[in-house]
Amino acid sequence: MKHLITALFCAFTATALPAQAATVTLDLTNNAPAFSDGYVNNGDTVSAGDFSVTFKNVRTNGANRSLVFFIGTLFGNKFHEIGSVDLIFNIDTIIDTYHILNIGNGGFRLSGSNGTSGLNSFGRGWANAFDMGTIPVFLAGETYTLTHTIAGSSIDAISALRLSSAPPPAAIPLPASLPLLLAGFGTVALLRRRARRRI
Repeated sequence: MKHLITALFCAFTATALPAQAATVTLDLTNNAPAFSDGYVNNGDTVSAGDFSVTFKNVRTNGANRSLVFFIGTLFGNKFHEIGSVDLIFNIDTIIDTYHILNIGNGGFRLSGSNGTSGLNSFGRGWANAFDMGTIPVFLAGETYTLTHTIAGSSIDAISALRLSSAPPPAAIPLPASLPLLLAGFGTVALLRRRARRRI
Protein backbone atom coordinates (compact mmCIF):
# COMPACT_ATOMS: atom_id res chain seq x y z
CA MET A 1 0.00 0.00 0.00
CA LYS A 2 2.90 2.31 0.83
CA HIS A 3 4.30 1.91 -2.68
CA LEU A 4 0.89 2.56 -4.23
CA ILE A 5 0.53 5.83 -2.32
CA THR A 6 4.02 6.92 -3.37
CA ALA A 7 3.31 6.07 -7.02
CA LEU A 8 0.03 8.00 -6.98
CA PHE A 9 1.70 11.03 -5.43
CA CYS A 10 4.49 10.99 -8.06
CA ALA A 11 1.99 10.60 -10.90
CA PHE A 12 -0.13 13.55 -9.77
CA THR A 13 2.95 15.69 -9.19
CA ALA A 14 4.30 14.90 -12.68
CA THR A 15 1.07 16.07 -14.32
CA ALA A 16 1.54 19.49 -12.77
CA LEU A 17 5.00 20.01 -14.32
CA PRO A 18 5.18 21.87 -17.68
CA ALA A 19 6.44 19.91 -20.71
CA GLN A 20 9.54 21.17 -22.49
CA ALA A 21 9.13 22.48 -26.05
CA ALA A 22 11.30 20.93 -28.77
CA THR A 23 13.55 23.33 -30.72
CA VAL A 24 15.32 22.74 -34.05
CA THR A 25 17.19 24.71 -36.71
CA LEU A 26 15.75 24.34 -40.20
CA ASP A 27 18.50 24.69 -42.84
CA LEU A 28 17.42 26.77 -45.86
CA THR A 29 20.74 26.67 -47.71
CA ASN A 30 21.69 24.35 -50.57
CA ASN A 31 22.98 21.91 -47.90
CA ALA A 32 19.36 20.91 -47.22
CA PRO A 33 18.60 17.68 -49.15
CA ALA A 34 15.45 19.20 -50.68
CA PHE A 35 17.50 22.08 -52.10
CA SER A 36 20.54 20.07 -53.25
CA ASP A 37 19.67 20.92 -56.89
CA GLY A 38 20.13 24.61 -56.06
CA TYR A 39 16.46 25.52 -56.42
CA VAL A 40 13.27 25.84 -54.38
CA ASN A 41 10.77 23.76 -56.35
CA ASN A 42 7.03 23.53 -55.74
CA GLY A 43 6.49 20.70 -53.25
CA ASP A 44 10.01 20.73 -51.75
CA THR A 45 9.96 19.80 -48.05
CA VAL A 46 12.72 20.76 -45.63
CA SER A 47 12.95 18.81 -42.37
CA ALA A 48 14.73 18.94 -39.01
CA GLY A 49 13.85 16.68 -36.11
CA ASP A 50 10.07 16.29 -35.95
CA PHE A 51 9.52 19.52 -37.91
CA SER A 52 9.04 19.94 -41.64
CA VAL A 53 8.00 22.80 -43.90
CA THR A 54 6.67 22.28 -47.43
CA PHE A 55 7.09 25.02 -50.06
CA LYS A 56 4.16 25.51 -52.46
CA ASN A 57 3.23 28.09 -55.10
CA VAL A 58 6.72 29.52 -55.43
CA ARG A 59 6.19 32.87 -57.15
CA THR A 60 9.09 34.64 -58.82
CA ASN A 61 9.31 37.02 -61.76
CA GLY A 62 9.05 34.66 -64.72
CA ALA A 63 10.30 31.44 -63.09
CA ASN A 64 8.57 28.69 -61.14
CA ARG A 65 11.48 28.08 -58.78
CA SER A 66 14.05 30.16 -56.93
CA LEU A 67 17.79 29.86 -56.50
CA VAL A 68 19.29 28.54 -53.25
CA PHE A 69 22.97 29.11 -52.44
CA PHE A 70 25.25 28.56 -49.45
CA ILE A 71 24.00 31.91 -48.11
CA GLY A 72 20.38 30.65 -48.14
CA THR A 73 17.13 30.84 -50.06
CA LEU A 74 16.99 33.99 -52.21
CA PHE A 75 14.21 36.58 -52.02
CA GLY A 76 13.85 39.64 -54.25
CA ASN A 77 12.36 40.96 -57.47
CA LYS A 78 14.70 39.39 -60.02
CA PHE A 79 14.09 36.37 -62.27
CA HIS A 80 15.15 33.55 -59.88
CA GLU A 81 14.28 35.09 -56.51
CA ILE A 82 11.15 34.46 -54.47
CA GLY A 83 8.59 37.24 -54.33
CA SER A 84 6.16 35.09 -52.35
CA VAL A 85 5.76 31.43 -51.42
CA ASP A 86 3.28 29.34 -49.44
CA LEU A 87 4.61 27.44 -46.43
CA ILE A 88 2.86 24.48 -44.80
CA PHE A 89 4.08 23.28 -41.39
CA ASN A 90 3.59 19.64 -40.38
CA ILE A 91 3.06 20.39 -36.66
CA ASP A 92 1.98 23.47 -34.70
CA THR A 93 5.10 25.64 -34.85
CA ILE A 94 6.58 28.87 -33.55
CA ILE A 95 9.44 30.61 -35.39
CA ASP A 96 11.85 31.86 -32.73
CA THR A 97 14.59 33.36 -34.92
CA TYR A 98 15.55 33.66 -38.58
CA HIS A 99 19.15 33.69 -39.79
CA ILE A 100 20.58 35.69 -42.69
CA LEU A 101 24.15 35.63 -43.97
CA ASN A 102 23.88 38.65 -46.23
CA ILE A 103 22.45 42.00 -45.20
CA GLY A 104 19.81 43.36 -47.56
CA ASN A 105 17.31 46.16 -47.24
CA GLY A 106 14.02 44.35 -47.71
CA GLY A 107 11.83 42.40 -45.31
CA PHE A 108 9.21 39.67 -45.21
CA ARG A 109 5.87 38.78 -43.61
CA LEU A 110 3.89 35.58 -43.18
CA SER A 111 0.11 35.60 -43.24
CA GLY A 112 -2.51 32.91 -42.85
CA SER A 113 -5.96 32.12 -41.51
CA ASN A 114 -5.04 32.97 -37.90
CA GLY A 115 -3.11 36.21 -38.36
CA THR A 116 -0.14 38.04 -39.86
CA SER A 117 3.43 38.25 -38.62
CA GLY A 118 5.21 41.53 -38.10
CA LEU A 119 7.61 42.82 -40.75
CA ASN A 120 10.88 40.93 -40.33
CA SER A 121 13.85 42.87 -41.69
CA PHE A 122 16.74 41.66 -43.82
CA GLY A 123 18.77 44.64 -42.60
CA ARG A 124 20.45 42.85 -39.68
CA GLY A 125 22.90 39.98 -40.15
CA TRP A 126 23.02 36.60 -38.38
CA ALA A 127 20.23 35.61 -35.97
CA ASN A 128 17.22 37.88 -35.57
CA ALA A 129 14.20 37.47 -33.31
CA PHE A 130 11.17 36.61 -35.45
CA ASP A 131 8.15 38.89 -34.96
CA MET A 132 5.12 36.55 -34.79
CA GLY A 133 2.76 39.56 -34.95
CA THR A 134 -0.84 38.43 -34.43
CA ILE A 135 -0.07 34.76 -35.18
CA PRO A 136 -0.03 32.82 -31.90
CA VAL A 137 1.26 29.67 -33.62
CA PHE A 138 1.64 28.39 -37.19
CA LEU A 139 -1.02 25.67 -37.34
CA ALA A 140 -0.22 22.25 -38.78
CA GLY A 141 -1.57 21.75 -42.32
CA GLU A 142 -2.60 25.40 -42.77
CA THR A 143 -1.14 27.52 -45.59
CA TYR A 144 0.92 30.60 -44.68
CA THR A 145 2.05 32.96 -47.43
CA LEU A 146 5.53 34.43 -47.06
CA THR A 147 5.74 37.73 -48.94
CA HIS A 148 8.97 39.58 -49.63
CA THR A 149 8.62 43.34 -49.24
CA ILE A 150 10.78 44.69 -52.02
CA ALA A 151 13.03 47.61 -51.14
CA GLY A 152 14.71 48.71 -54.35
CA SER A 153 16.44 45.86 -56.15
CA SER A 154 17.90 44.14 -53.09
CA ILE A 155 18.63 40.43 -53.06
CA ASP A 156 17.92 38.94 -49.65
CA ALA A 157 18.50 35.44 -48.30
CA ILE A 158 17.30 33.42 -45.33
CA SER A 159 19.79 30.74 -44.32
CA ALA A 160 17.87 29.12 -41.44
CA LEU A 161 14.78 29.25 -39.25
CA ARG A 162 14.89 28.33 -35.57
CA LEU A 163 11.61 26.55 -34.82
CA SER A 164 10.00 25.40 -31.60
CA SER A 165 6.85 23.47 -30.88
CA ALA A 166 3.80 25.27 -29.62
CA PRO A 167 3.69 25.46 -25.82
CA PRO A 168 1.61 22.66 -24.31
CA PRO A 169 -1.74 23.49 -22.75
CA ALA A 170 -1.36 24.98 -19.30
CA ALA A 171 -0.77 22.26 -16.75
CA ILE A 172 -3.54 21.68 -14.25
CA PRO A 173 -2.06 22.65 -10.91
CA LEU A 174 -1.91 20.07 -8.18
CA PRO A 175 -4.78 20.78 -5.77
CA ALA A 176 -3.49 21.85 -2.36
CA SER A 177 -5.72 19.28 -0.68
CA LEU A 178 -4.43 16.30 -2.70
CA PRO A 179 -1.26 15.66 -0.65
CA LEU A 180 -3.36 15.81 2.54
CA LEU A 181 -5.86 13.38 1.04
CA LEU A 182 -3.09 10.96 0.03
CA ALA A 183 -1.50 11.28 3.47
CA GLY A 184 -4.91 10.45 4.98
CA PHE A 185 -5.23 7.34 2.82
CA GLY A 186 -1.71 6.32 3.81
CA THR A 187 -2.52 6.74 7.52
CA VAL A 188 -5.72 4.69 7.20
CA ALA A 189 -3.81 1.93 5.38
CA LEU A 190 -1.11 1.93 8.05
CA LEU A 191 -3.65 1.71 10.88
CA ARG A 192 -5.49 -1.16 9.13
CA ARG A 193 -2.22 -3.01 8.71
CA ARG A 194 -1.35 -2.63 12.41
CA ALA A 195 -4.87 -3.75 13.39
CA ARG A 196 -4.49 -6.94 11.31
CA ARG A 197 -1.19 -7.80 13.01
CA ARG A 198 -2.79 -7.56 16.47
CA ILE A 199 -5.60 -9.94 15.57
